Amino acid sequence: MNPEIKICQNCKQEFVIEPDDFNFYEKMKVPAPTFCPECRFQRRIMFRNERVFYKRKCDLCSKDMVTIFSPESKLVVYCPACWWSDNWDDSEHSLEY
Repeated sequence: MNPEIKICQNCKQEFVIEPDDFNFYEKMKVPAPTFCPECRFQRRIMFRNERVFYKRKCDLCSKDMVTIFSPESKLVVYCPACWWSDNWDDSEHSLEY
């Protein structure tokens, strides 16, 4: 099988899909991409918040900190010192499968 050149649905640029990539897609039972690698990357990171910062308290030690998670978020957020400490039990945040 030869490499295939496709046109990105988003930016209309050409991109190449190698034979090894096709083997991987077949193994994973997913279709070949229709977006170029750059556009796929942009879609993956679209929902990440790395531009807005919030001041909130660490949920373990209650010290003020800056985070990307708003105070209204129900997520548990620890400051770096608490995160790397042994003062919390990660099984408290686990899910049953």
